[in-house]
Amino acid sequence: MKNRINKAVFAAALLPLLAGAALASADVQVDQQQAGKPKAVSTSVDNASDSAFASDLKGAQDLLNGLSHERKLPPKQSAEYIAKEMERAREFFKYAKSTLAPHSLALVKMMKDPEGMTAKGKEMVEKDPASWQGYDYLATGTMLKQDAPGAIGYFEKALAAAPDFQKDWYRYMLAACYNAQKEPAKALETYEGIIVRNDNWFAVKNSYIGASMMLLGKDDAKAVAYFDKGFLLYTPGEQAVLKRGKLCGKFKSLEKGPAACAQTN
Repeated sequence: MKNRINKAVFAAALLPLLAGAALASADVQVDQQQAGKPKAVSTSVDNASDSAFASDLKGAQDLLNGLSHERKLPPKQSAEYIAKEMERAREFFKYAKSTLAPHSLALVKMMKDPEGMTAKGKEMVEKDPASWQGYDYLATGTMLKQDAPGAIGYFEKALAAAPDFQKDWYRYMLAACYNAQKEPAKALETYEGIIVRNDNWFAVKNSYIGASMMLLGKDDAKAVAYFDKGFLLYTPGEQAVLKRGKLCGKFKSLEKGPAACAQTN
């Protein structure tokens, strides 16, 4: 019998990636419409000409400031650490806008047609055996058909073929499959590896929340800390959705839950 994957959980996992892709697509369209017109000088450091991900960059900076304080880094070392990590974050969001957004939007258009999605993926990898996009279509379509073992095989191939900035997204999706196969230790190890690397910020913020849910009842203090760190990385709109959802309710029995949930508990 196939290990079944809850579609609502899968959709929730993809939401931040797809929302970011939609914003980036809108930003690209504005850029195209403004082509040839005089451009105003931007004074915003956070935008870095990528307004679609300004909120994501602000969240990354807030998290890095907190991590620096947590690690008690001296001022000079803290400034160097934050500057280095923020440069990496900007490079990731530049990649997300140019490459990840178009691919993700194409995927979401086929979410209601998993058979069509897998057929498209098969066609893509037949033309190019190194097509990470093709393996993503195959993996996502297979996951939508609630076949965790099959999805794992394709996500592993996507991971092997993907550019560095994309690899941790597939590790994150593999963690969801490990959960479906009742391998929580393997899933948690995967989440925490993604958090340590800080390569793909979409995967990082989802992994903080995923790891938090897995640690609840086992290491409550760490679960709370992970939730608050992940929450910082979500955009204001995504944060509002999280607060309205059921996740904050899972901490109600704790004496001290996440600060992010204070207004809902």
